[in-house]
Amino acid sequence: MKIKCIANSGDKLSNNTRALGNSVETRYSVKIGESYTVYGQHLYKGVLSYLLLGTNENLPSWYPAELFEITDSLLPLEWYFKFFGYEENLIGIWGYRELVEVHSHHDDLIEREDTAVRIFLKRKKEIDEFSKW
Repeated sequence: MKIKCIANSGDKLSNNTRALGNSVETRYSVKIGESYTVYGQHLYKGVLSYLLLGTNENLPSWYPAELFEITDSLLPLEWYFKFFGYEENLIGIWGYRELVEVHSHHDDLIEREDTAVRIFLKRKKEIDEFSKW
């Protein structure tokens, strides 16, 4: 899945997204007009976010979907999905196998745990190869 950045500041976000700890002053490390590959998606407290590498970053981060428009909606092969329920903060997640099936991987990525980052980089390479076609 490919997306293009249409905004990179908190003033473009909905109130629901800002309520998660963002503010109108928040600036994201994505560049307006630049395209990005999505490596995972999650629905957290009703807000959809994409897992990607921002501009000038070497580690994955979650970015609100509101900052982007979809330019290619094709999902990579071997993506998985899990629904946790509406009573949970993390309502649903989809992406590569470990992101969905290994309970700690999502949080380990956020915490920048070495093993999780290595797994991400391996899956990123595979997704990037798929995306070339």
